[in-house]
Amino acid sequence: MFYFSPFLAVIIYIYTMNPIPAWLRKLWDEWDIRMMVFASLTLQIILICFGGRRKSIRGIWIEVVVWSTYLMADSAALFALGKLSDASGNDDSCENKKGPDNGLLVLWSPLLLLHLGGPDTITAYSVEDVRLWLRHALGVVLHVGLAVYVLLRFWTGKSEWVAFLTLPLFVAGIVKYSERTYVLWCTNSTFPKPLLPIPVSNVNDVVDGLSADADSDAKLVVLSYLWLQASAPCISSSGNFDQQNTSSEVKSIIWRNDHVNTAFKFFEFQLGFMYDVLYTKASRIYTKAGCIIRLISFFCVASALLGFIIINKDDYSSVDVNFTYILLVGAVVLELYAILLIIFSDLAIVWMCKHSKIWLVKCMSRLIAPLVVRHGKRWTGSLPTLNILDLALYKTKPTMLQKVTKYFEMDEKFKAFMCQRDVYELEPLKVLIMKEVRLLLGFFCKVNNWYRFFGERGELALDRHRNGGKLRWSITGKSLDISIVIWHIATNYCYYLDNNDPTKETLREASKLLSDYMLYLIVSHPLMLGNNVTACDVSGLLGSYVQLMEDAKKEGFSDDRAAICRRMIELEPNVCTPNYGGSTDALASIQYGRIHIDACDLSSILRGDNYKDEKWEIISEVWAEMLFHGAANCELGTHLQQLRKGGEFISQVWLLLFINGLISPSPRDFLRPLFADADVIQQVRGEGFAQY
Repeated sequence: MFYFSPFLAVIIYIYTMNPIPAWLRKLWDEWDIRMMVFASLTLQIILICFGGRRKSIRGIWIEVVVWSTYLMADSAALFALGKLSDASGNDDSCENKKGPDNGLLVLWSPLLLLHLGGPDTITAYSVEDVRLWLRHALGVVLHVGLAVYVLLRFWTGKSEWVAFLTLPLFVAGIVKYSERTYVLWCTNSTFPKPLLPIPVSNVNDVVDGLSADADSDAKLVVLSYLWLQASAPCISSSGNFDQQNTSSEVKSIIWRNDHVNTAFKFFEFQLGFMYDVLYTKASRIYTKAGCIIRLISFFCVASALLGFIIINKDDYSSVDVNFTYILLVGAVVLELYAILLIIFSDLAIVWMCKHSKIWLVKCMSRLIAPLVVRHGKRWTGSLPTLNILDLALYKTKPTMLQKVTKYFEMDEKFKAFMCQRDVYELEPLKVLIMKEVRLLLGFFCKVNNWYRFFGERGELALDRHRNGGKLRWSITGKSLDISIVIWHIATNYCYYLDNNDPTKETLREASKLLSDYMLYLIVSHPLMLGNNVTACDVSGLLGSYVQLMEDAKKEGFSDDRAAICRRMIELEPNVCTPNYGGSTDALASIQYGRIHIDACDLSSILRGDNYKDEKWEIISEVWAEMLFHGAANCELGTHLQQLRKGGEFISQVWLLLFINGLISPSPRDFLRPLFADADVIQQVRGEGFAQY
């Protein structure tokens, strides 16, 4: 028997009836051009407001907003430009046309070229977009030609004065659109490239001038830029000054200041400069050509608005006249806002310091620098964490979103995302990191074996303690993801089951924080720890262990974390694989309960009497060294890609290691270790770092 389903009825209706109502078709025919041009302006406003803020905001919503807007912005402008070219064929019958006045359409086409030029805050969504510069170059030729076609169609009759107003707009549009393509080409072909080259003779003058009459934050901005220009992995030196001119100042910032936040703020500025040169027009804005382009663009748009106010508009409909006012005023506002963003930026401080001999620039720097440095954000400022106990205790009612994620086999990722927690108090962790770097510098300067650092991920920390060598089995012969999970579980057991020692509270909290952060990295960003860590292996490993914990909860235990940890230690282990020590298959290992056994053994040893006095020292140092191992083995491109998602703390650690000469981002070791001279080693080992 034939079954007539509702779905089949809908299909038949679509093919036999017109699904679009007549009033909707009429509305679209009359307002399609206006709606698309206005949509293009709206998308530009969103991009200029949020395009640059993504470096300081972490979240799915900002990624979705910027990604969707970035993709739709060019499409909306191109669609509107195509509709304008089609409407230009109706100039002989404009009296009967129900759409916009054809005489004003010519004024809208160069504004769309301005939109295609994009805001200064974002030229590329990702590094891959930079490689598409040739596609943008071809688009400039085609789209400018299409806009010129629209202009020529209307250079007659009542639209003659309006057509003259398009000339300055065309100049601004072509210049801005070409500049975007030029920036992409430069970033792709000559990157790394200096942002703002400062001649050798001016470097000392700039630094000395800042020391005398500028605050410490502005000095920090300039020094971070100078060091980055000389030797950072992303922006190569222009070859016009020696990094030793700023090395003494950098040493002072990292090792002689009274507060660790100053050193990490130094790294924040450097990462901010890296983001600017990769994803914005910053590498060209602060040059003479960039300043000239901004002035030309602003005065062209402002003159077009002024001219439109003056000319006679009686022959045009009031709707289109008002709409043109909106477009022109919107363009002027966008230009003004772009200029303000240029002035209130870190690179503007560098530019002002470079030209500090000019009295007006010097006065501006004194007013602007404190506002920019103290209120500007260059990364999220938070540390995302994930704990395996949170995954086991996560409870929620089934929702449609959960069903969808489970259907696409993304339920584990969704669960991990919901269990993430952001921590903003990072000073104990920063103190721990600086202390460990100090110890590593002293060790490697003594043994003169800098390249051993890449292979160590906790062994050096264990060797520094009397009984630490007995714990090497938890790291040696195991892959990084397995070692991290073993130490994460053991850290949880020590954290929740041991009596708190007030004298070890800072180390205890810092160790727990770093343990949760490392688990977050292997779940959400495994490539940040090197190419050997894969999200697939970790997902299976954590999923199996979380299931084991849930089984323990079913035996009548509440959500008390200490009780769950105690019960997990008491569980009978499953049969273990005999060759686990040489295995790197995390999923196969967890199926035999080996991860659980190793974690329990490790926590039992650490909680024993032999390690009672140095337990948290060992745990914190092992975690710090694992973080260093991940930062050193992470590829440069991965660090740079993460900058557009709010940045990661591990990237700041990577810069700390690089500046101190512990790692090099490229196969050629072009940077001699900064702390290779005897006086600096003395400083690092001496009382200048006693606070740590």
